Amino acid sequence: MTIEISIAGPNTQALAAEVEAFLAEAFQQTPERRTPPEDRMPRRGDPLAVAALILAVPGAITATLDLAQRARLAERIDRLRERLRAKATPEDTVSLLTWGETELDLIAADRDSVLDRIEKR
Repeated sequence: MTIEISIAGPNTQALAAEVEAFLAEAFQQTPERRTPPEDRMPRRGDPLAVAALILAVPGAITATLDLAQRARLAERIDRLRERLRAKATPEDTVSLLTWGETELDLIAADRDSVLDRIEKR
C-alpha cells in the first residue's frame, strides 16, 4: 500500500515534519520524501517547495481496522489536523493523493473522510 501526500507552500518543511511524525506514530513506518514527477505541476506555490511523502504500508495495515483501531487512528488524525492548521497559511496545501480519486485536502477534510481514504488503500 502506498499513501502519497503532497505538500506545497511557504511552510512546507514544518508541515512535512508534522505529517512524517504522524505517519511514523500511526503506522510505525518511516516515510520517504520524494520530489514530484516532472509531469505533475503543483496547483499552487513554488514547484521547488513541493514535497511528496510516500509511505509503503505493510499489508496487515490494509486489512479492515476494527473500531478500537479506527478510534485511535481518528484521534491521531485529529491531532495531526490541529497541528497542520496551526502551522499552515492560506498559501499552504497538504493533500492526500490516491490513484483514481480526487485529492483530499488534509487541512479542510473531516476526520471520517481521511480515515475512509486511508482504509481504502
